[in-house]
Amino acid sequence: MREIIYNSSSPLADPHAFGQAIGDDVRAVLRVGRQLFVRNLRVQYRQSVLGYLWLLAPPLFLALTWTLLSKANLLQGKQPTVPLPLFVLTGIFLWQGFVEMLNSPLQQLTAVRATLAKVRVPHEAFVVAGMGVVVFNLLVRLLVLGVVMWWYDVGWHLTLLWVPLGLAGLLGLGLGLGWVIALLGLLYSDVANALGLLINMWFLITPVVYVVPTRYASVLSLNPVTPLLTTTRNWLLTGQLQPTPGFWPVVGLAGASVLLGWLAYRLAQPHLIARL
Repeated sequence: MREIIYNSSSPLADPHAFGQAIGDDVRAVLRVGRQLFVRNLRVQYRQSVLGYLWLLAPPLFLALTWTLLSKANLLQGKQPTVPLPLFVLTGIFLWQGFVEMLNSPLQQLTAVRATLAKVRVPHEAFVVAGMGVVVFNLLVRLLVLGVVMWWYDVGWHLTLLWVPLGLAGLLGLGLGLGWVIALLGLLYSDVANALGLLINMWFLITPVVYVVPTRYASVLSLNPVTPLLTTTRNWLLTGQLQPTPGFWPVVGLAGASVLLGWLAYRLAQPHLIARL
């Protein structure tokens, strides 16, 4: 059995060994991550009566609630150019994918916290398995959304071809932030408790269930999720090709955050294991 000793010296002190360790881990991540992904899918709702219906029940209930509030004029503002229930449901499905990806690294690594310090398994394998589940859940919801779009007789647009880019931006931003949250969350339990509160506040300042008010457009544009979500929803529903201002910089930010977030976690990994 190969014994690995972690110490406080920076992994970047020996770049060659650091790169070689990453190369060795890539192969293990792909193999172990796939096995964990299949296992996670099987056990996700194993003891549930409704099973995979829980993929849809919470967002559908949330969409129904916000739609009823809007129809009762409790929420004032501009009306969308597509049927309101479809507009709200699309926003919630996209938001749900982002949030699940944001939470996934911390949830996956916390679940195997006791194992991480004892068994030499690349931590990325657990995160990759969680990413697979998030993507699977999102694809199921998009299939349901396709049926709802057909029900409301929403036409198919060429902009649908751009939707994967919008989804990649949303999930990438969630993953990049998720790496940093996992890093902090494994050190301090307060992070997990505060994350739920933060997400609830973030939901309210993101145009998930409402059209961006002109009065607050400049403020809401500071929220990086806003251009990704609104652009992807437009590509899905309205055929508007022009992205929301800020979309391309945020896509670049999402890609950089994935790389930098992962690198920060990787460099801090020896210290994390010492604290677990």
